[in-house]
Formats: sequence, structure tokens, C-alpha cells
Amino acid sequence: MKMKLKKGLVGIICWGLIASFVQATTQEEQLELAKTYNTQVVQYYRKGQFNLALPVAEKAFKIRVEVLGAKHPDTLISLNNLAGIYYSIGRLDDALWLLKIYKQIKLEEAQQYNAKVLELYKKGEAQQAVLYAEKVFKIYKEVLGEKHPDTLTSLNNLALIYQDLGRLNEALPLSKQAYSLRLQVLGEKHRKTLTSLNNLADIYRAIGRLDEALPLFESALSLRKEVLGEKHTDTLYSLNNLAGIYQELGRLVEALPLFKSCYRLSKEVLGAKHPFTLTSLNNFADIYRAIGRLDEALPLSEQAYSLRMQVLGAKHPDTLNSLNNLAVIYQAIGRLDKALPLSEQAYSLRLQVLGEKHTDTLISLNNLASIYQEVGRLNDALRLSKKAYSLSLQVLGEKHADTLSYLNNLASIYQDIGRLDEALPLYESALSLRKEMLGAKHPNTLQSLNNLAVIYQAIGRLDEALPLSKQAYSLRMQVLGEKHTDTLISLNNLAFIYQAVGRLDKALPFFENARTLFKEVLGAKHPDTLTSLSNLASIYQAVGRLDDALPLFENARSLRKEVLGAKHPDTLISLNNLAVIYQDLGRLDEALPLFESGYRLTKEVLGAKHPNTLTSLSNLGYAYAVQAQTDKAIKHFEQLREGVEALRQIGNLSAENRQALFKKWIHSYFKLSQLYFEKERFNDAFQMAEMTKARTLLESMSMKLAAQNAGLSTDEGDKLQQSRAQLAALNDRIAREADMDKRLALKSEKTQLVTKAADFHHTLMQKYPKYAQLNDYQIVTVKAGSSLIPADALFISYLMQGNHVLIFTLDSTGDLQAKDLGEIPNLKQTLKTYREWLGKNCTTIGKFKCEGKLVWKIADGSFIIGQKPARAQKPKRVRRLTQFTHYLDDMSRDLAQKLLAPIQARLQGKKRLIISPDGALAQIPFETLIVDDEPVIATHSVSYIQSLSVLKLLKEREKAYQNITDRGTLLAMGAAPYQVGNGGNETRGTPNLDIETLLTRSNDPQRYQEAFRAKGLTWDTLPASETELGNLKKIFSEARIYQGINASEAQLQKLNKNNRLAHYQYLVFSAHGHLDMEVPALSAIVLDQVNKTEGFDGYITASEWPSYDLRSDLMVLSACETGVGEVMQGEGVMGLPYAFYLAGNKNTLMTLWSVVDKSTAEFIKRFFSKLNNGQSQIDALTETKREFLKAKDNEDEEIEDYTLPLFWAPFVLYGI
Repeated sequence: MKMKLKKGLVGIICWGLIASFVQATTQEEQLELAKTYNTQVVQYYRKGQFNLALPVAEKAFKIRVEVLGAKHPDTLISLNNLAGIYYSIGRLDDALWLLKIYKQIKLEEAQQYNAKVLELYKKGEAQQAVLYAEKVFKIYKEVLGEKHPDTLTSLNNLALIYQDLGRLNEALPLSKQAYSLRLQVLGEKHRKTLTSLNNLADIYRAIGRLDEALPLFESALSLRKEVLGEKHTDTLYSLNNLAGIYQELGRLVEALPLFKSCYRLSKEVLGAKHPFTLTSLNNFADIYRAIGRLDEALPLSEQAYSLRMQVLGAKHPDTLNSLNNLAVIYQAIGRLDKALPLSEQAYSLRLQVLGEKHTDTLISLNNLASIYQEVGRLNDALRLSKKAYSLSLQVLGEKHADTLSYLNNLASIYQDIGRLDEALPLYESALSLRKEMLGAKHPNTLQSLNNLAVIYQAIGRLDEALPLSKQAYSLRMQVLGEKHTDTLISLNNLAFIYQAVGRLDKALPFFENARTLFKEVLGAKHPDTLTSLSNLASIYQAVGRLDDALPLFENARSLRKEVLGAKHPDTLISLNNLAVIYQDLGRLDEALPLFESGYRLTKEVLGAKHPNTLTSLSNLGYAYAVQAQTDKAIKHFEQLREGVEALRQIGNLSAENRQALFKKWIHSYFKLSQLYFEKERFNDAFQMAEMTKARTLLESMSMKLAAQNAGLSTDEGDKLQQSRAQLAALNDRIAREADMDKRLALKSEKTQLVTKAADFHHTLMQKYPKYAQLNDYQIVTVKAGSSLIPADALFISYLMQGNHVLIFTLDSTGDLQAKDLGEIPNLKQTLKTYREWLGKNCTTIGKFKCEGKLVWKIADGSFIIGQKPARAQKPKRVRRLTQFTHYLDDMSRDLAQKLLAPIQARLQGKKRLIISPDGALAQIPFETLIVDDEPVIATHSVSYIQSLSVLKLLKEREKAYQNITDRGTLLAMGAAPYQVGNGGNETRGTPNLDIETLLTRSNDPQRYQEAFRAKGLTWDTLPASETELGNLKKIFSEARIYQGINASEAQLQKLNKNNRLAHYQYLVFSAHGHLDMEVPALSAIVLDQVNKTEGFDGYITASEWPSYDLRSDLMVLSACETGVGEVMQGEGVMGLPYAFYLAGNKNTLMTLWSVVDKSTAEFIKRFFSKLNNGQSQIDALTETKREFLKAKDNEDEEIEDYTLPLFWAPFVLYGI
């Protein structure tokens, strides 16, 4: 009793003293004094001077009680301090009494705050609620301790509010702590522990860590069923959450019955209008949407929104969720007129209620951008999509599922507005991250896989697009089912790519099936259904079924105009398609105004340089040409050229992607050249021909020249070289990688590297005017080009589109002549037959036979090799096998008549022909064509060049190389050890291993050797290679020869690293070479295969060569088929020939077919002997070929058995 009385007396006395003191001064002054007292208290306390601290603490406390009140935070601080001093000086009862008062006040404060939290949270005002929730948790933790049940409840609640606000990084540790402490304090099966377990799982779900969320959700449901029963509300929450995670994981078949059961039980237990029942209803509608059952989803979604409006109010977060979902379903069924205002309303209200960075607000922002995209408001869509992605990066992080959805959608919008260079890396990144976070078969991952195929198709990389599209369709069939809308989109896209690659037999049934299913699932007027309708019409048109195609095109245009509006991009595509079929049907008067309107509107909606606008422009140009309005046609094709050239300047596309993109427009360039012909504007026609050739090669050569001659610093030059080396290494890894997933990852890495390299390139362009000047290559004009041509030479340039050929001839005087050779039936097939037969040793001295094949000449004048063609082609066998040379004579004379006879007068008096072939013409040696009963080589020397513009750059390269000091003459590598085969240069058998599996074993240094064996290919020793190298050593006494075990990839890379390859005039590789069209990764120069060291497989592929630094005047490849490769429109022969130019070589002597070992050694010896005697490269090559050709007439016993073109004609010189 005394203690209580004492406390009272102390309190009364102190209060009275302080009260009388307070009355003497202002409140402001007293509070400042209390603050000073409190500071003194802390100082005294820290020094242990408790007796000095006590009176000051009492004064501070009494001032604050009087001025601020007993419950003010500052008063409570003083009270707490005073209690601490009492405790320190041993007045424990006084300390306890003050602490009880302090706790009581704080708990009352916490209860008030907690009530405020609940009030605000129920209103959906989470941003205000969290401020009070933080205070509640802080008070409970301080007053009750961290393990008290009330503290754990407040901790759990705070984590939930953080989650609702999208502050997931703050929510996760709190939720983990709440579960851990409840598990410790209350036990595993306590109801509140299970609540924390469920909440922790939900946060893992929210941040995208689905693999961690799933087992927690499954455990929560199982324990709640056990402890609380199936119909308890907590169990229903767990059931709903488990269904949700299944949906997010793409396990839709498992999710549907759970959602269905949850809604049924919630309705039974809680009633139809209970908020959780409405949540279940909303989710039930959404799972129907996800699995494509839109007709069932819509009424459920409408009902959920209506009831939530009624029960919760218009601005409640749950109501806004239903509003958003309803808009999504309207969008999915194509009712964009309904979807757009709902989506705008949902975003506006969420922004107002939840704030800009709330995850729900970001969802609405993204969805609104998606609808703007669908209705053709692309600028609005892009702005919103960029904002959604940027905010999601801040709030959720790079790898969250929602962030990846926004990234995917942003890429889609970039694609729609024609910014393909920006779309591609985003698509690649989205696919990579979705695979990592969601797994390979998740619906979102499959969406990214499908989209990547679509962007490859848009760029023109059809060989890349097709396998991706097939995989996307197959997996969507497996995961989502045949009738899911995503599956149907993949089906449609796969058919589209089949059509693009010319496989119409595959495309047609796919398009028909897609059309039927889209109509069944989505209805006749859905935008996706209309796309399938348009595509079906397109394939009917492609296969010649114009009567079937026309009504479909007309119907598609009419419905798109009705549903999407007259200016929607899809409607404009239909307008263009309708014009094309009218033109095909000869209804030109109807077609032309549609073409004109289509171009005008597309330009207005998408901009002048959008790919769709360029397509419309091209079609309009063709329309004018068809109607003989040549001047108008030329004008429009010239505008098209400007647009395409602008596309080519996109700096963040790789060389391969620029090549593919340009290839799509080559036909229009050819048409413009042809139109110039008609107007006798031959200089302009020639200029257009030059613009179609070796464009990316010109860019790369210019960049190399600029790097070498622009005065860059050593560090800058090294950085450029390092970038080239890294890119070459990636290209090589991509070429060698057969596993699709690994290839895609490498391509994504390459895209990032290309972007970095482009940024550095632009920096150098701004810093060094000369670097910019040297990179700004110009297509050579007739006047400038004529000065590059020797007086005794004739430059011959072919331009080929399909089998239509234009030919230009130019001499040193500037005299340009041009001829249109027209369509040459099946020219490509004839050229292929001719090259194949030239490379066959079918004579009695050869050890190979020609496998019983025959050459046939068919009615259209073309030649084919193999079995007898169909009777309708009126085939005629050319000669018997015993008269092999006559096969060649007939084909040679025929080709000469078609390709050279029209310019025969121009050949007179010209000793040298510089030929710029195009397309398949690059695969034959013109030297062998017979004119006036003699092969061309007998009267003319022949060299090849990609274009006159390339010739100009090589002249500049030659001039630069003349300044190289300390230059060696010749470096040769050959006579490498190989695995012993069964005879000949290559042996072929039946593949019995999975080549792709071998190639994907990236850590196996022997994988390439095994892959070649799997294809039935082995490499035999080349006995004459040693002879060839010996001959070179005799000719060039200072030559550097690497043979035997020194003829290895490791040695070659060492020479390159030490910059020795760049110091030789001539480089010679006397080794095996291989071109493989089926497995491009196997195209290579083959060095030592026996003594390989770690990291080197002995195969120097075309993709690796650009990383080498060459400054050679001539590279000689006395290997097989080194001059052959993929012929790409706009570039020419790809593969090794292209790669050597990129590496820095000037001239290259290559082979067009498999060479014969002994004759090759003699050929190379004679060629280099002439070079050493001072002859030019072209003269030395010409004289050597003539020696072989006339060996019997000249009684040259060493080579008299090698007079056939087989032995001397494969060697072709590319360069100057």
C-alpha cells in the first residue's frame, strides 16, 4: 500500500511542481525546454549519471503531460525514459507502474489504428491503410513482443497490405516471418498458422516464384481440409488459390474443376452475394476464358461484375477486377466497341483508387494498350505499353510473370508499327525469361515461342520461323487442346509460313482447318476469324483457285470494315488483297482505285516507311506497270526504294536479318530496273542492278576499311576487333548448335551483342568524320565504274529474278549496253544440272561412275538430271553415257546461246571478262560455255566479282595493302592427318546416328568428327597435298609451310592471334573442304583430325572466318566446293566466299565442285609458278587453265589426262 501511495504522491507532487512552472511561460517555450531536458536525460543516462538524469526526466515528462496530453507520442517517450531511469536506480515498482501506463496507452492507440486499418481496407483505400498498419505492428512488437499472437496478426496483416499495394519485396520477408513464428508459437495445424502459410504461398505466386508457391498452396489446402473441413471458408480460400496457381502454371485442365468446385461450395456455404463467392464467380469466368470457352465465360463475367457493383460499390478493388476481366473477355470475342470503354474505365478507376504503381493498375494499363493496338491506335498503344513495362520493372522486377507479359506486348506493338529491330530483342528476351521462370510448356512461354516465329517470318528468316512455328503449334495442341484460341493462332501462323516457303500443299489444309475452327469457337465476325478467312482466300489465290478466293476476299473486307473500321490496319490489308485478286482476274479498272486508296490510307495510318505501307506502295507500282502507266509505276517504285533503303539503315539488326529483310524487296528492285529498261534509261537500270547485289557485304567491307584507315585509337580498334571476334564466335556456335532452345538462347545473346556493337559504331561515326565517311559507301555509277575496268576487259552484270534475266555490259570507255533476256524456262534447274555434271568423273579413267543417271532435255529447252521426266514435258535423252562429253557440249552450247550469244558482239576484241553473276548463275564456271565451237576460256580470261561496287572497295583494299611493311610472300597449310576412309575425297553412307544429338554435345571435342561419320562422311589422307606444298616451297623459298600435325586449327588461331596471318601476300589451304546444305554447321575447311587439342575440333567454319584478320592479296582453297554455298538474293553466294571478304582477304581462288587430288596439285604448282614469274593472278589462272585444256594438243604428258573441265574448271577467281 505504501508503494502505491508513494507512487501517487510522487506523481502528484511532480505534477504540481511542473504545472505551476508551465503557467509561468508559453507552451512553445515549455515544449522546447522539454526537448532540451530530454536530450540531457539521454546524455546523463549514457554516462550512468542516473541521479542527475532523474529530476530532468521528471520535468520533461510533466511538461509534456500538461501541454501535449498523456497519450501524445512525445509524452510516451518521456514516460518510457523515466521508467527506464527508475529501473536503473532500483525503484522497480515505480518503473513497473509507469510501464503499465505506457503499455496501456500504446495498446489503446494500436487498437484505434487497427480499427482505422480495417475501415480503410474495406473501402479499398490500401495506400492509407498501410500507414496505420505499420504503426500497429510497430506498437505490438514493442509492447507485446514479436511472438505475441496479436503481434503476429498485425505482422500478417501488414504483409497482406504490402502485397495489395504491389510492394512485394517488402511483403515477402514479413510473410515468411509471420509463418515461421506462428509455426513455432502456435503449431503447424493452428488455423492462424495455416492462414500465414496460405498468405506466404500467395506472395510467392505474386512475385512469380511459382515453383515455390505451388507446394505451399497444396499443403495449405490439405491441412485445412484435415483441420477445418471441406466447407470451411478458409478451406475454400485455399481451394481457390490452388486453382489459381494451376492456371498460372498453365495446368488448365487441373484448374477448371477446382474453380468450379470452389464456386459451387462458396455459393452453398456463404451465399450468392458474399464477396468471396463473387471472387469465385469471377475466377470461374476467367478460367473459361483461359481455356477458350468464351461463350461460357462472358455471362459469368457479366454476372460477377454486376453483383460486385451491387454489393461492394463501383470503386472497390474487387469490382474493378471484374470490370477489367469483363473488358478482356469482350476483347477476346472481338467486341472491341464494348471492350475499349470498359478498359478505359477500369484503368481510370484503378489509377484513382489504387495509385499508378499498384499491380492491378499496371494490368489495366497493359490491357488498355492491347486494345488500342487492336483498334489500330498504335501510337497510343506504344506509349501506354512502354509505361506499363517500365513501371512493372520498378515494382515487380525483370522476371515477374506480369513484367514478362508487358515485355511481350511491347515487342508486339513495336512489330505492328514496323520497328522490327526493336521488337526482335524484346521477343527473344521474353521467351528466354519465360522459359526460365515458367517452364517450356507454360501457355505464356508458348505465346513467346509463337511470337518469335512471327517476327522471324516478318524479317524474312523463314528457315528460322518454320521450326519455331511447328513447335509452338505442337506444344499448344498438347497443352491447350485443338480448339483453344492460342492453338488456332499457331495453326494459322504455321500455315502462313508454309505458304511463304512455297509449300502450298501443306498450307492449304491448315488454313481450311483454321478457318473452320475459328468460326466455330469465336464466331464469324471475330477479328481472328476474319484473319483466317482472309488467309484462306490468299491460299486459294496462290493455288490458282481465283473463283473460290474472290468471294472470301470480298467478305473479309466487308466484315473487317464493319467490325474494325475502315482505317484499321487489318481492313487495309483486306483492301489491298481485294485489289490484287481483281488484278489477277483482269478486272484492272476495279483494281487500280483500290490499290490507290489502300496505299493512301495505309500511309496515313501507319506512316510512309511501315512495311505494310511499302507493300501497298509496291503493289500500286505493279498495278501501274500492268496498265502500262510506266512513268507512274517508276515514280512509285522509286518511292519504295527510298523506304526500303531506310529499312536497311536499321542499325540494330544483325547482318543476317538485314539480308533477309532486304530479300523480301528484291523483286521490286528488279521490276524497277526492268521499267527503266522500257524507258531506255539504261544507266538507271544498271544502278538498280548494282543496288541488288552484295549489299551487306559492301557494308561489312566498308566498316573493315574504316576500322583500318580512320585513325582510331588502339583501344578503339581492339574493341572493334573484339566485337567482330565475339560475333563470329557466336555465329559459329549458332551454326553448330542443333538444339532449338540452345540456338534461341545464343541468338538472343547475339542480338544483345549486335545492339552494343551498333551503339559503339555510332559513337565512332560521331567522333571520327573519316570513319563515318569510309562507312558511307556509295553504289558505283556507270561513269565512276567504267574507270575501274581495264581497257581490254568487259564487265558483264547479270540480274536474275526467278528465271527472268537482265544483262548489262560496260567497258572502260563508259559504253553501257543492256538487254532483257526474258524468261529462260527452268534456268535454275539447268544450271544445277550443268554444274553437277561438270563435276562428275564419268570417263573410263575415273574410278567413279555416274550411277546410271541420264541427262534429259525437256520441251521448254531446259535440262534435268536423273530419271525420265513426265511424258507431258516431252523429254529427250541427250546422249549415251559413253559419249559423256557430249552431255556437257549440249548443255554448254545451250547455256552459251542463252546467256552469251545476245552480247557476243560485245565480246569481240576483249581479252578479259569480269562477270558479276546473280542467283544460280554464280554456281557455274562461264569459262566452260562454248561459243563459236570453243570454250570461253580459250579466247577470254574470266574473273568474278559480286558487283562493280565491291570491285571499287577491293581496289581501295588493294591500295591500302600496298603500304604493309615486312610482308611475307606465302603461307600454306595442308597435308593434315585425317581419319582413314574408304577411298576418294569423301565417302558417303547411310546415316545411322542422330546428328543433331551429336552436335548439341557442346562439351565433346569429337562431336564434329562423329557427326560427319553419322552422315557417312570421312576424310581420307590427301597424298598429293604434300606434293603441292613441296612444290610451293620450291617456288617460294621463303614460304612458311605448315603441314602434318602443324596443319591444325590451333596453329591457325595462334597465327591469327599473333597477327601473322595479316602479314602474308598469299594464303593457301591444301585441305579437305565440305559444303553441307542439309546441316549448314558442317560447311568448313577441314584441318588436322587426329591430333586435336582441347577446344579445337579442326573444322574452320564459314561463321568463324570473320574473326580472323587477313590482309592477303590472294587466298587459294584447293579443297572441295569452297566456292559453293547458299545463293541469297541481294547478296550472292554466302558461306566461305562471303566470309573471306569479311576477314579482309582481297582475291580468292575457290572451287565449284569436288576436286581431284593429283590434278589439283599440278594445277596449283603451275598457277603459282606463273605468279612468281610476275604474271597477274588472272593471267596466271587463264594460262594454267588453257594448258590443261590443250594438254593433248600440246603433248603435255604430265596433264594430258586432265583436259576435261572436271580438272581445271572448278577453280574460279573472285576479286580484281
